[in-house]
Amino acid sequence: MEKHKINARSILLFTLLLFVILFCMTMLYQENSSVKSIPQLNYLIVVVALFFLNAIIFIFMILKYFANNRHFSTLIMSLAFLSSLVYFVETIFIIKEPIIESALIQIKSNDISIFYLFRQLSFIFLLSLALFCSDINNIDKTDNKKKTAVLLMSLIPFFFFPALAHNLSSYNPDYCWFIVDYSRKNEAVTWGANYLKIIICLWSFLLFFIITQTRLASDLWPYIALLCLSAICCNLLLLALDDYNYTVWYISRGIEVASKLFIISILIHNIFKELYLANKLAIHDVLTNIYNRRYFFNELELRLNTRNKTCFCLLFLDIDHFKRINDRWGHVVGDRVIISIVNIIQQSLRSEDLLARLGGEEFGVMLYNTNITQARFIAEKIRKNVEMLTGENNIYNVPEPMTISIGAFFATTPDYSASDIMVQADNALYEAKNNGRNQVVLHHT
Repeated sequence: MEKHKINARSILLFTLLLFVILFCMTMLYQENSSVKSIPQLNYLIVVVALFFLNAIIFIFMILKYFANNRHFSTLIMSLAFLSSLVYFVETIFIIKEPIIESALIQIKSNDISIFYLFRQLSFIFLLSLALFCSDINNIDKTDNKKKTAVLLMSLIPFFFFPALAHNLSSYNPDYCWFIVDYSRKNEAVTWGANYLKIIICLWSFLLFFIITQTRLASDLWPYIALLCLSAICCNLLLLALDDYNYTVWYISRGIEVASKLFIISILIHNIFKELYLANKLAIHDVLTNIYNRRYFFNELELRLNTRNKTCFCLLFLDIDHFKRINDRWGHVVGDRVIISIVNIIQQSLRSEDLLARLGGEEFGVMLYNTNITQARFIAEKIRKNVEMLTGENNIYNVPEPMTISIGAFFATTPDYSASDIMVQADNALYEAKNNGRNQVVLHHT
């Protein structure tokens, strides 16, 4: 449910961003709507920006794949953005060439259109491959043949498509393919509508299959679907052109820039979210979501080094006869008992106290800035609450009443090391269990 909420917010954010881009582009270039050719410097800036945006997305995706290579489709998806770089480089070289005569306007516009067309074909081809192999898991060795076939097929847009586009451009006059028309009378360049219609249909089919096959349930596919939608919008705008209208062309490029920026933002967000989750898992117990043994003892060392003669109390807690619960009711019920007792302990502690699971049915509590009376009161409160709240007709659905033994050590001087305090608290817990359990034993200096 949370993932769908995140996707919904992301789609809304993208829509708002798109509207802002459209509005800004319209306001910025509405005075130049009569211009029939695209200024070279402005277009060069846009293409260079798109080059770096695609390069950044490729880097993020390939790093995401190497960080967690379970999803083979992420690798193929990253190659889609990498393949675009070849066409951007070709376009940059074309734009940089000076226009000596009007005939070069048609040649340059035609070359740019050819690379634009093949860039999208490469993108669609590789995203289709990524969709095809979305169910491949890298840890499944039976899919190795399928992965090899997909990787070989991905070489087509990397080598064959760029070579074909290069030979169909003005670099090879014998095979030059004209997909735009140029009118010398009014100096207007006109798109080949049929090619745009084919591209729009291909993007639409890809979008349809992404939605139906993935259900937009993964981390990346919802945003690739938005990328497909933005590509459809771009090409629909270009299809509506009678010629190279200055305003509409920049709106179209603005949509593409916005979609790429959006994907970069999402990738960065996902990276920080994964870092947060990794850090949380490193210091939290998976079952109870409280701190784990590693964090507890690191924090104990830190607090002892910075307590400045403040009184300090360490509690070790152990659930009585817990093995009986697992043997009689099973581990699922045993887990529920542990979670319930953790909840009771948390309710019995102050906000500044620290609770951790040390292993199995054993827990540790650090009481900071307290006196011996308060420490004894808190320990007894924990013991009584566990006994009372797990009794008959309890709200936790615990099958039988539970009790807990607590060993505590209260240090009034800073002379004790972490290991000394743990030994003293452990001895107190051992004494509590040997004396009949369900009691608190507190040792102090």
